[in-house]
Amino acid sequence: MSKTPRLNPSDLAPGDLRSAQANLSDLTFHQIESTHSHLFQIGYNLLAELFEPHGEMESRSILEKRFAWNLAPPTPPNPALHYAMILALDPYNQVAAVRDFTVLVPTPPQPARATVHLSHLWVHPTHRRTGLAGWMRAIPLQNARNLLQQTARPADSPITLVGEMEFSDGKDEARKIRLLAYQRAGFLKVDPQMMPYLQPDFRPPALIDSSGGPQPIPMSLILRRVGQETQTHAPSAEIRTLIHDLYTIYATTFRPADMAPLWEKWRASSTFHTPISLLPPTQ
Repeated sequence: MSKTPRLNPSDLAPGDLRSAQANLSDLTFHQIESTHSHLFQIGYNLLAELFEPHGEMESRSILEKRFAWNLAPPTPPNPALHYAMILALDPYNQVAAVRDFTVLVPTPPQPARATVHLSHLWVHPTHRRTGLAGWMRAIPLQNARNLLQQTARPADSPITLVGEMEFSDGKDEARKIRLLAYQRAGFLKVDPQMMPYLQPDFRPPALIDSSGGPQPIPMSLILRRVGQETQTHAPSAEIRTLIHDLYTIYATTFRPADMAPLWEKWRASSTFHTPISLLPPTQ
């Protein structure tokens, strides 16, 4: 199952001028919504090759469960969830880029909003610095608006794009380039000193158990609050809600015991009410 997403320039981040000017007429974009698509395995293999060695790639079986969300209507109070993978192919049907993401829209009585979790991105070396990456960040926005519409939520509800990124160590050049790309696009980093974040342990359950339990990974949150990109602070309650959305996404396919230390950390942040600083991602 796949469909062709639209390229809407108004969805681009404020700093993605190169993307707005890019000529992508020789590329075709495919949105994959099932493991039955022959393109899924191609995209998954590319993402796994890049992220699995760092413990940052979910298993194929977990992604199968996420695709199943697309076929089931939300049952309040559970949120509506949508998972998809975007592939850009060149004229020779070679992959130029692949990205996967999840959209979460809460059901009433929760306030209307859409959180877009930008999970993984791989861009072929020949297509880097061409503006393609900006479109791979922007395309998920139309999925957020579609899910808002499907759940009868206001079309102008707040939308936040958020990704988990490793901290800059000053040594990893590829990591530095990724952070700088998001910074130029206009994404901002949640101050980790004010609101720490942990990514779940992606290892197989048997390995988690044999090693003494889950080992969450400290990460930074890089976000774009659509329409509020110039604001350098966000209410602590908003960031806590954002983290709650991410953990809700993970909790649907991860064991409760493996999520427990993350929820504990999240609950501990409930006493923090000072606005959270939003910093340049490379800072």
